[in-house]
Amino acid sequence: MARMSAVEGRARRSRKAGNPTVSLQARVSPEVRAQIEAAAEASGVSLAYYLETFFRSQIEDLGTLPRVSVPTYYHQNEELPIPAA
Repeated sequence: MARMSAVEGRARRSRKAGNPTVSLQARVSPEVRAQIEAAAEASGVSLAYYLETFFRSQIEDLGTLPRVSVPTYYHQNEELPIPAA
């Protein structure tokens, strides 16, 4: 029996090429996930293939992945009001 993509109708990455893969996990908002899933479905490919192709195109176009701004909650330099014991 031929192996299929996790989602019926989507192309699966060929493992015959011998290119090793690693797992990548990240948390994103439900809205972003829905947009990624819709783009992958419209392209007829798996989420993994879509994301890898997207990142590869960014690296090809820019020579690297673009930097993003740091969210404001990362800049908490204030001391928390914790009473001394």
